[in-house]
Amino acid sequence: MTSQLVLVGLMLFGATAVLLLLARRALLSWQTRFTETAKVSLEDMFVFIDPGSLFKLNLALFVLLPLLLWVFTGSPVLAVLGGLSGAILPRASWIILRRRRMALLVEQLPDGLTMMAGAMRAGASLQIALDLVVKESPAPLSQEFSVLLREQRLGLALEDSLRGLSQRLKQEDIDLFVSALTIAKEVGGNLSEILERLSATLRAKAVMEGKIKALTSQGKLQGIVVGMLPILLAGVLYAMDPRAMTPLFTTIYGWGTMSVIFILITMGAFFIKKIVTIDV
Repeated sequence: MTSQLVLVGLMLFGATAVLLLLARRALLSWQTRFTETAKVSLEDMFVFIDPGSLFKLNLALFVLLPLLLWVFTGSPVLAVLGGLSGAILPRASWIILRRRRMALLVEQLPDGLTMMAGAMRAGASLQIALDLVVKESPAPLSQEFSVLLREQRLGLALEDSLRGLSQRLKQEDIDLFVSALTIAKEVGGNLSEILERLSATLRAKAVMEGKIKALTSQGKLQGIVVGMLPILLAGVLYAMDPRAMTPLFTTIYGWGTMSVIFILITMGAFFIKKIVTIDV
């Protein structure tokens, strides 16, 4: 009997050691991927934060959020959803920040092109015009053009620098600017006039997109209200009668109901986004 207990204890100890080793390897692999991706993503946006500190913050969020939800609600489903939210949150935050930065860059681009066109009309070269935009324009336009100018000073060909700018930003307006400079360099022409016309075109495009955004904002707001209504209603009902709402979070039937609701909300959000998204 004693030998059997010792054997079971050794097996449990070995299994625990193996699980801890696998967990440690998974954690180190996650940390490596996270820090490498965060470093590249943050540097692309000219944000210089220690990726290791961000990983510790994300790890704390990934561990504490499910624990707090489990303690306060007693629902393992909400705890799992909290853990998934903690894992997805860094990526979602980066996407939101990048979109805001790209929107600001596109908004600043027509003014930068007008500045370049004016400088070149006064007799300045392309390098001097780019340097003027870097000095006089706010971020992020000045940051991206400073990279372009720095590559030029290091001896990189203009076509390669422009191609790198286009691949790095992946914006339609930037692609038009890159195409204008590339074509003007290959076939010649009045570059200042080309930049001025491109600036006017981008301004008109921005006005049209603003009108479309204003017209579709009501549909987007309706989608947000309809999507949040079940969640808010469930919260109100739980506050009014916790005993009646508890099975929704603690039973299989409740989890199935929430899964169906989540799928329907996701489908509704997808179709509403398809309807209100209009490409110019």
